Amino acid sequence: MFEPLLTQPQFVELTRKSQLQLRLRESVSDFSLLQTLGGHLLECVATQASSEKGLILRAHPYLICELVSVEVPRVDEAMPQEECLYRSHGQGWRLFSALGISPVMCAERLRKGLVIAVETQGDSVCFMPQFDHKWLLVTLERDLRLFGGPRELRRAKSVLARGEDLSQDAEGLLLEIGEIELVRQELAHFANQGDIKQHGVLLSEVTKVDEQLLRKKQLLSHHYYLRVQRPNWQHAANQHEELESLQRKLESYQLLAPPELNLMVEKMFLDD
Repeated sequence: MFEPLLTQPQFVELTRKSQLQLRLRESVSDFSLLQTLGGHLLECVATQASSEKGLILRAHPYLICELVSVEVPRVDEAMPQEECLYRSHGQGWRLFSALGISPVMCAERLRKGLVIAVETQGDSVCFMPQFDHKWLLVTLERDLRLFGGPRELRRAKSVLARGEDLSQDAEGLLLEIGEIELVRQELAHFANQGDIKQHGVLLSEVTKVDEQLLRKKQLLSHHYYLRVQRPNWQHAANQHEELESLQRKLESYQLLAPPELNLMVEKMFLDD
């Protein structure tokens, strides 16, 4: 489904020890990333060209993918065997965002950069992610995200299962609201298909999930408007909340300053 979004296959040669460095392009906004989180952003297959081991990479255009060679480690600095993902000739993996994780956290981690340590060991290539579980390496033979029910319904349920972080700033809340709107539009398009209308149980489940998404959107929208509305009705909407703290600081200076100095400052303002 997301295969046309990826770039053409690219072969890169492997050294004894390398690092696959991934990061989001600076010109790409977090909102553009929303539509791609339902699929994989990178596909990697271990292969050989002549006598050299290498990788065939297909990445999303939003992603910068670089293979950097590093120094060969000593024996006692080798990768932990239990944390390595071994891939031999013709085997590979895909990079997915973890289900139920906020797109704000996924985008933030991707913008900082993801590093995957790569090491050749005999006929196999070992991959070890140097990041937390917000992003996952899923092997090709275990990639079941295209199965297990409609994609639209699975994505909507993953958004519902995610806990609300109401302490985010206005931009983060707006990103969460945008994701809910996008998922609801996908559900509406899915529910209007002819074969779905004849499936009463599935249509009823879509309706229930859409109602729960609407309630979650209302909750997030309420907190979003609290972030962007006036902190105090005495001030303009574009004034910062720091104004009150600055005013208290000015009053403290007036109390500590000599009366003659305060009188001189007030006279200067009256003359203006």
